[in-house]
Amino acid sequence: MKEKKILNLLNIVAPEVKEIMLKRYNLLKIIKDYQPIGRRILAHEIGETERKIRSEIDDLRKLELIIVESNGMFISKKGENLIEDLEELSYKIKGLKDIESNLKEKLGIKDVFIVEGDSSNNAMVFKDLGKKTAKVVEDLIKQDMRIAIMGGTTMAVVADQMEKKKYPDNLLVLPGRGGLGESMDIQSNSIASKLAKKLGAKYKLLHVPDNIRPDILEALKTNPQIKDILSDLKKVNLLIFGLGRSEDMAVRRKLPEVTSDELKIKNACAEALGFYFDEKGEPIMHSTSVGIALDDLQKIENAVCASAGTKKARAIYAFSKYYKNYILVTDEVTAKEILKLN
Repeated sequence: MKEKKILNLLNIVAPEVKEIMLKRYNLLKIIKDYQPIGRRILAHEIGETERKIRSEIDDLRKLELIIVESNGMFISKKGENLIEDLEELSYKIKGLKDIESNLKEKLGIKDVFIVEGDSSNNAMVFKDLGKKTAKVVEDLIKQDMRIAIMGGTTMAVVADQMEKKKYPDNLLVLPGRGGLGESMDIQSNSIASKLAKKLGAKYKLLHVPDNIRPDILEALKTNPQIKDILSDLKKVNLLIFGLGRSEDMAVRRKLPEVTSDELKIKNACAEALGFYFDEKGEPIMHSTSVGIALDDLQKIENAVCASAGTKKARAIYAFSKYYKNYILVTDEVTAKEILKLN
């Protein structure tokens, strides 16, 4: 009997079985991420009372999936080994594999990977987004690669979630763009450095601020160190980047009011790599900084975009009209929102 038929029968005959499984899977994930964790914090994370989850915790303990000690709960080896299989089953129960396939077809891009939940309202889902992106990136890494990563909070989480282990030799990590005006921990330079250390790779930094006068920018490009990095960026094999709404990015990049007004007049919708795009996916403006250019983007073999949040759905849809040769990692609610768009 096919899996889909079994799941449909369960839904008809014993829908509570699926509900219990999904609830316990969620509990195991939270315990694994926050261990040691107490019952009160666990209840808060899952959005229920301690009384309601007490019996579930007792059952997980009896099944030897968790260990309960005086300082909190831990995931057992048995429970840890089970999580990956439960994730796959959860995806099938919730139809996320179908959503991934439908979204890939709608956007016309290389591939789509979805994490469960809403990363805008749940820190654990946001962490899962970073973890899933890190896994996608890890599977693409090959010897002698030049890897570029952009800045931003999502990229910082991706670097944090990258597993530190033995990777292929001779890797070089580069910041995807200059930009010294942001908070240190979300600057492209800082994230590139952190990622390189996880990969055991070499790295270079690009010390060029955002939003400087074009004549100064051109002068900086003649600096030997900057020229060297820009030359390396032309040979990038793997790009990791985020994608946001143009209005949010205009604020974050502290664009002048006249520039922000121009973006509104031109119906700017999305921002990626320092470029702004309208709803048709046409590039309409570029920040005055250096880094990966749109011409470079077309030549890059592998590109992975991590972006989620229902407010970003239109931005992702618009950008995908311009560029197709990339892998998208997003969350469940964002994927469903994009599928509703015309």
